Amino acid sequence: MPPVKNAHLLELIFGRWPSFHDAEIHSIVLTRDRTGAPQNRPRLEATIHVWEMTPEVDDKGFYVLKDHTMVTLAFDSITDLSLNGFNHQNVLWDLEIVQELCEQVITVTMPTSYGCEAKFKCESIEVVSAVPYPVQKSE
Repeated sequence: MPPVKNAHLLELIFGRWPSFHDAEIHSIVLTRDRTGAPQNRPRLEATIHVWEMTPEVDDKGFYVLKDHTMVTLAFDSITDLSLNGFNHQNVLWDLEIVQELCEQVITVTMPTSYGCEAKFKCESIEVVSAVPYPVQKSE
């Protein structure tokens, strides 16, 4: 995986880069003309609820999920954006980040289980924030 600036923010929580399988996209913000940024460097910021699924099962037969985190990822200098299906629930199948050998371009693919899917290229990726996400227990 190519270097992700501030990846340690997620690694401190999960002990590694987390799996984004079944994570949920809460928002996507596209920005151009950013103050202080070089010209013509569009940015995509995705805020995603991610967690770790444990092998434990609760008394209702569901896997126990832990370390619920709301992470905001910023992708700078995006090109070739394809974005489809954003709706009331946007469940990722995965978050694929691939850097071609001998190229500075990173291909990001967000295949979906349900809702939003995206694919684009960018020059850099940053973890902007990673904060606890409060989860309400269902009775």
